This record gives sequence, C-alpha cells and structure tokens, in this order.
Amino acid sequence: MRRLVRHADETGRVIAIATRSRTLAERARQAGLPVARRPHQVRWDAGGKYVLRLGPLTLVAPAVGRFVQVAVIVGIAAVALFLLLTMAPAGTVIAYPPSETLAETVTVTIVRDLADPDWDAPRLPAVTVSATRSYTLAVPATGTVRVGVGYARAPVVITNATAADVVVAAGTALLGGPDFLDFELESDVTVPRNGTATATVIARQPGERHNLPANTITGWFEERYRFLAVNNPEPASGGTSEPRPSPSEADVIAIRQLAASLADADEVRADLAAARPHDAVFLRTASVKTDLGTPRPPIGTPSPVLLLDVTVEVSALAVPSAALESLARRVLLPAGSEGDLLPGTVRASETGASQYAPDADAFTATLRITAEFARGLTAAAIEDAVRGRRPSEAKSILRERYAIEEADVRVVPGWAPFLPRFGFRLDVRLAAPQDAARAASPSRE
Repeated sequence: MRRLVRHADETGRVIAIATRSRTLAERARQAGLPVARRPHQVRWDAGGKYVLRLGPLTLVAPAVGRFVQVAVIVGIAAVALFLLLTMAPAGTVIAYPPSETLAETVTVTIVRDLADPDWDAPRLPAVTVSATRSYTLAVPATGTVRVGVGYARAPVVITNATAADVVVAAGTALLGGPDFLDFELESDVTVPRNGTATATVIARQPGERHNLPANTITGWFEERYRFLAVNNPEPASGGTSEPRPSPSEADVIAIRQLAASLADADEVRADLAAARPHDAVFLRTASVKTDLGTPRPPIGTPSPVLLLDVTVEVSALAVPSAALESLARRVLLPAGSEGDLLPGTVRASETGASQYAPDADAFTATLRITAEFARGLTAAAIEDAVRGRRPSEAKSILRERYAIEEADVRVVPGWAPFLPRFGFRLDVRLAAPQDAARAASPSRE
C-alpha cells in the first residue's frame, strides 16, 4: 500500500481503492486513500475517512479515532432508523363512534350568490345546483303489422337452349314479380342440352306477399344463369302472415306526452335532493329540462312496446354543504358541550313555511336541520390517544376509552409497526356508524 501511495505521489496521480475486503479497505484508509465498495461510489474528498451511504446521499465521518467513527456511524444509523419509523409511515384512523341525533328548526334568509354567510341576520348564500338522470320510458304498442311466418313454394320449368348440359346448384337465387322477390332452388338440378327440367323454389323470406301468380318467377339473380329461361307454370303458395303488435303514430304521441310530464313529476325533482344529500335544496325553485331521444323501434316494426330514452336535468337553488355545516354547528351544538358533529351527517329539509318568489334575489325559508353528534369526543382527542401506538393498541384504546367498537386503522407502508407520532403524518377522522357497513360492502352502494 505504501509503494502504491509513493508511486502516486511520484507520478502526480490520485488513487482510490474500490474493494469489498474490509482488511484492504482499512489499510487504504490508514494510508489516507479514499475507499468505496464500487468505483462509482468513491468520494475523492474523503481520503482516510469512513463514508456512510444513505440511499443516493453520502456522509463523511469526521477524522477521529476508529471507535469514535464507529460510534458516529452507529448514532447516524440510529437517527436514520428513528426517522424511518416515525416520519416515513403514514397513518389513517377512521373511527365510528356512538352518536345521538340532534335536530333544530331555524328560519333563515336565502340570498342568491351571497359571498359569505351573515350569521347575525342570519343570511345564507344560495347557488344553483343541478343533477342529470336518464330514463327509458315504455308504452304498449297499439298498432299491428302483418309478419310472415310461412314460406311460399312454387314449381318452375328451366329451359336450356344450348348444346351442353347445365347444372344449377341448390340455393341459386331467382327473382319474381314486379318487386323482384327472391326465391332459391331447394335442390340441385341438371338441365339437359336443348331441353327442360322441373324444379321447386322456396321464398327466402316468409310471408304471404311471396304467393306470386303463375308466370311471374322469370329471372335469375346471377348473370351467369340468365341464358336459361325459367318460368313458374303454377302460382306460388304456402306463404302465410299473422298480425303482430307494432308501434303506431298514436303511440309516438303518447310517449312524448309522457316524457313531457316528467317536468312536473315530484319524483323527478326529488332526484336532485337525493343527488345532493349534503346541501339544502329548495325543490320549489326547481326547473326541469328534458332531452328526448328517438322512439324505438320505428313505426311498423313488430314489437309489443315503444321505447324512448329521456335525459332529465333538474336545477334548483341550494345552500351549499359548507355553509349548512357551519349553520348546524351554531344551532345544534349544546352550549359548553364537548364533542363534535360527525362529518357528512348534516341534513336540512324545508318545513313548508318558505316564502319564495320566482324572480326574487332573496327569500325566507324555514329549515329543519339534523346531524349526528359524538358527545365528549373529537378527532383531536383520538389523535392524541393513538399516535405512536401499534394498530392493535389503537383499536383497544378506542374501544376501552371511547366505547368505539368499529374503527379502521391503517399504516402505510404495511411493515411499519407503529402509527406516526407526528400529526402531519396521521389522518384521524370521525364517521357515522352506518358508514362502517357501507365501507365494508361497497357493492351495496
């Protein structure tokens, strides 16, 4: 090693050692050379010193005694392990505490597009909300149309005026009547030269319209057979048709009237309130727009019903959920009580005492507000109780201290043994007990 260092000094070169041998690495450090396990990991400014790698980062230990260096390295590793176990994991705790229902009736003034609530009045902002839903309407078909059920047949005579026999294969198409209705040969037929042959044709579609008179099946579909003369000496028979239900013009009018009636249906307007459960929706301000598709099937098509796809958009004024939750906290929470309303449980409905003018920018409404209240419990209290705990310990604390039987406690990554100790890495939420069943069975939504 000394020769190597002397050679580097004499030639003006800089030398580093890349080795997996601890003995060689220690001798190189004693000689003041940079040491690494791989060439690309060399720290050229770390001659004779220990280098600690933390992922893409490298730390150079101070040039002190070997045992001090080891102590420094162990200390850095311990700090890194502590940070890994406390800051790297992220935790989520969703608790479903027992709750009680609070309710109150309050009269407020609703103002269109008000920037912020005025709690002294009180005056709440109202915005326009909308929801879209698609329906498929159906009415029974009252018209009729005749539908073919039986296939017509007819004998034909084929004449060959050439000097060679001609074979016509089964399934060859023939045409008959002024509408060129198509028939086909039921079997192969050989027409002798300068002679005739008799065969039977069958209609390709069922129905009585193929019962053609004699001498009307006279053409070939394929040009290669048109040198052969063909004729039916007897009428085609056996084609039958039966009446079937079919949409009529009156049915189209009826189904469009049914679609128009959706605009006045209370059930359609109630869809908006169901789609916006966390807002206070004023259904008496609702307006409805309908977009009609094309009735199907077309008139004259066999079908027992006529269908129509309708898209309905319902719009109305509503107090948004943020303002509604703030109002609920003001009117529902008992004075001096400890606890909190469960998120997502605030509901509001009109009592029927609203004074609404369609063109007014403001109106008075009486609302009944309800919410679920977790008495003596807050998310902050739960966070203080479970931080730094094992998931099983956290559930036990929630059960014994707060009577919370249902809780979802998760740590990411899964190998982390403890919930984070730092609040910014720990998300604690309260939820209504009925949400636990929905979370366990999402397919029932």
